[in-house]
Amino acid sequence: MRSILLVEDEELLRDSLKAFLDSRGFDVTVADAEGVALELLKANEYNIVIADIYLGDGSGFGLMKYIQESSPEVKCIAITGHASLDSAITALRKGVCDYLLKPFSYLELMESVNKALKVQEEEGQTTRLDYDKFAAEFGITKKELILIRHVVSEGLSNDDLADKLDISKNTVKVHLRNIFKKVGVESKTSLASKFLSFNQQ
Repeated sequence: MRSILLVEDEELLRDSLKAFLDSRGFDVTVADAEGVALELLKANEYNIVIADIYLGDGSGFGLMKYIQESSPEVKCIAITGHASLDSAITALRKGVCDYLLKPFSYLELMESVNKALKVQEEEGQTTRLDYDKFAAEFGITKKELILIRHVVSEGLSNDDLADKLDISKNTVKVHLRNIFKKVGVESKTSLASKFLSFNQQ
């Protein structure tokens, strides 16, 4: 059964969305605050996180950042009643699959959920295991592994990596130097080749 973590501090909306998603066969866990949601994310596995951007004890951006850095296979959908270009850009930079403006319909929600599941499916069920195996072999950290995933799957430039991960270009260069040293390569192209050959063994 597909699992969803729903993070929303408006009780009526939270209950309504949970009832709808339950009726569609999802295993839905709810949280009303960022702190509670973070603890749930650390202790459990979810396919999708649906999170309000503005919460009583913080923002959904903290959740998105945690998912991007620690569980990139989890797909995140941002929801908000206070849309702005800045919040949309920030959410996208933190890797969200979709951005829904309240009030949205159940149909819009299901379209967004299905989109997230499709992206997850296209990435492949073995992707996480393959990357984890590579990380264990070469002593790669979680943050370095996220960067490797983008290099291998998307071939991003340093500028694009910095923008995608919301870090400085200099930080990207430092991570890449460390990765190259650990893996024994000298470029992003050779890193991608090393990863692909490693997983063909």
